[in-house]
Parts: sequence; C-alpha cells; structure tokens
Amino acid sequence: HFIVGHPGDVSRPTDGLTVLHGGGTDIDEIFVRMGAAAGGGDFVVLRASGTDAYNPYIYELCGCDSVETIIFKNRQAAFDPFVISRIRNAEALWLAGGDQSNYVTYWKGTPVEDEINALAARRAPIGGTSAGTAVLGEFVYSAMSASSLTSSEGLSNPYHRDLTLDRDFLTLPKMRGLITDQHLEERDRIGRTVTFLARLVQDGWTDEARAIAADRETALLVDPDDGSAQVIS
Repeated sequence: HFIVGHPGDVSRPTDGLTVLHGGGTDIDEIFVRMGAAAGGGDFVVLRASGTDAYNPYIYELCGCDSVETIIFKNRQAAFDPFVISRIRNAEALWLAGGDQSNYVTYWKGTPVEDEINALAARRAPIGGTSAGTAVLGEFVYSAMSASSLTSSEGLSNPYHRDLTLDRDFLTLPKMRGLITDQHLEERDRIGRTVTFLARLVQDGWTDEARAIAADRETALLVDPDDGSAQVIS
C-alpha cells in the first residue's frame, strides 16, 4: 500500500463515470475528469503487479485529497479489512493494466468484488486500462491460459484453449451485455473480438452480444445514467 496526499478519509459527493482505456500511454484528461467526478475525494488504484508510479501522476492531475495504490499479490489480500476499508472509502477507482486473470482469480467472490460493485452503485467514477478495462464489462475475456488469444487462433477455432470467458463479476451501470477488448489495432485483435461475440451467443450467455474494443491511447468515457459516451485520445 502506497499513498500520496492526506491519509485520512474524506467524504465527497460524486458523479458517475466509467472509463474504458485501451492501454498504452495514459491520457491526462482521464484523470482530470475522474477527479472532478470524484469531487476531489480519495482516489484508489488497484493492481496485481507493477509499482506505485500512478500515485504522483494522478495526484498532479485529479485535484484529489489523496491517491493511493494497493498491489495485490494473492487472493488473501482481498479479505484484508484494511484493503476493504480503503476501497469502501474511495471516491474514485482505477484498475491498472497487467494480467486480468489475476483480477478474476484474486477478486471474484471476495469482498473486493463487493466493494467495487458498491462504488459503482453509488455513482463513484470507475475506470481501467488494458487488463483493467478487460474486467469492466458484464462478460470478461479472462485470459486464464498461458498465452493471449490471437485473432487467427480465435477465428480458426472459437473454442481454442486460449479463449477463456467469465461472467458474474463486476456489475457497472450500462455495461450489461458487453465484453471489452484492448490494444485493438495495435495487436490486430479485431478478429478475436468478433470471436468473443460469437462465443457469447453460441454458448447462450446472451442473445445480443456487444463489444467495446479500444486501441492503445484511446478511451471511451461512459455516462452511467444515460449510456452516452465520448471517445478521447
């Protein structure tokens, strides 16, 4: 756990906002907008690898009382009372990039999942980049295999061993019926996104599959009330 700013909790009114970033270099405007939506409250970053490098970067942009990073190393941490309290008291939440299989493994069915969903229900801004974006839809490419699915693998075999899907995880407003993908053009993932959609319908998870797929250094900002969205890059 690492923090910059004031360690004590503040309580500020928030406006809902969902941010889906496709990966790569972060966009400054994202954190300006999230900070405003958070009312200048406490901003929490969750990740399962990396460092606290987000703290000074976001703090300079968001106008928040504090920015803190919690780095998970195992599932046990998702039951730690201190961790739960920091997420519960947040006014904004950011899920960093990395490996989304860790997020599913460490958080699904734990108090961390419950607290993220509670934040969304009370209209706190929530966003993610790359692996963080991957878990924000109702349906998730969980990346549970040893390698990431490619478009050619998925299109040639929609039941390829690397195509692992999950659901019943996070429940963000206006994200129902959606799966996300990232680094879209950069890593030639359009074909695999289409394969995700085909699997969701074929497996009976939904009758009308939809995807939000963003390229690197591109983000979609979604209003959780009316579903309107803005692309920024």
